[in-house]
Amino acid sequence: MNALLISGIYRPEIGGPATYIPALAEQLIAFNNKVQVVTLKNSQAKPINETWTVNYVIRDQFLPFRFARTCLLIIKKIRDSDCIFANGLFQETAIALSLSKNRSVAKVVGDPVWERAFNNGETELKIVDFNKSKLSTKHKLQRIFLGWSLNKFEYITCPSLELKQLIQSWGVKKPIELIPNGISPIASNINSVEFDLISVCRLVKWKNLDKLIKACASANKSLAIVGSGPEEANLKSLASTTGGNVTFFGQLEELEVISTLQKSKAFALLSDYEGLSFSLLQAMACGLPSIVSNIKGNTDVITDGLEGLVVDANDENRLAEVIIELLDSPEKIRKFGLAALLKSQSKYSKREQINKVISLMNNQKEI
Repeated sequence: MNALLISGIYRPEIGGPATYIPALAEQLIAFNNKVQVVTLKNSQAKPINETWTVNYVIRDQFLPFRFARTCLLIIKKIRDSDCIFANGLFQETAIALSLSKNRSVAKVVGDPVWERAFNNGETELKIVDFNKSKLSTKHKLQRIFLGWSLNKFEYITCPSLELKQLIQSWGVKKPIELIPNGISPIASNINSVEFDLISVCRLVKWKNLDKLIKACASANKSLAIVGSGPEEANLKSLASTTGGNVTFFGQLEELEVISTLQKSKAFALLSDYEGLSFSLLQAMACGLPSIVSNIKGNTDVITDGLEGLVVDANDENRLAEVIIELLDSPEKIRKFGLAALLKSQSKYSKREQINKVISLMNNQKEI
């Protein structure tokens, strides 16, 4: 099979698709398939050398030009492909699919209409409330275009039941397969602890890193933040203003992310929405307990008092108390961390999850 994999982000950028696409490529090649990737990168970013071809479109250019160039590149590459897998760039891919009959699978990990609206300050609603609300004309058109695009694929996959229900509410009629994210086992490595808490994510508003920074300062705990994004300057300014002990690492390669996780006592993820966070699974595989926000994408993975602690991210006083409660208890850190490690090994196998996707790509699975 000649597979074309498509994503809006790619390693070393932080985010599920940036990690998932290379993992899928590696497993496809292990099964003697051929792989090409189409993705975006910033103009200053260096291309990544892979054992497969990675085709880049420059991200930071006039949006209509970028959209057109991405469509044309996908149309060109689709001619030599048997199957297309898109983990983003759905609209561009759908236009190309309109001109072909290739097998196709889309992996949806969130609501891009809501994400853009929230990041641009156009809504303060949470994802579920946004989907239930009366949308502006702009957002309604974006939603229609997204739904049309996803209906061009043969199959849809998503990592959570909540997200599956949201996708169906967008008017998507194609079969949707629920396939949770997975993680490979991570070799234990005893590093000296340098950070009390660590968070690995895109630096965007709905990750609530501002609340985490303030809570860590209040609790007098150190914090490592791995990732980049539009909120980076604001978060650095906040860290300076609060006097918190915060270290910003920016984007790191996967092995560097793992090494930094292993130098931390616990992981924190306070998002307003998650499908199923790859970074959370990665932290669990490193044996870290977690402090997570009380959203379904997190509580589907972390049980309060078992693999970590669950908190309302909007209750900043309680958040600081929970941070102290966990980090001042070596017994809870050990107990929750071990439970997290065992759960990651028993329930979230990357090989098993990727094989399910490959079966869909080969059109060998009935939904």
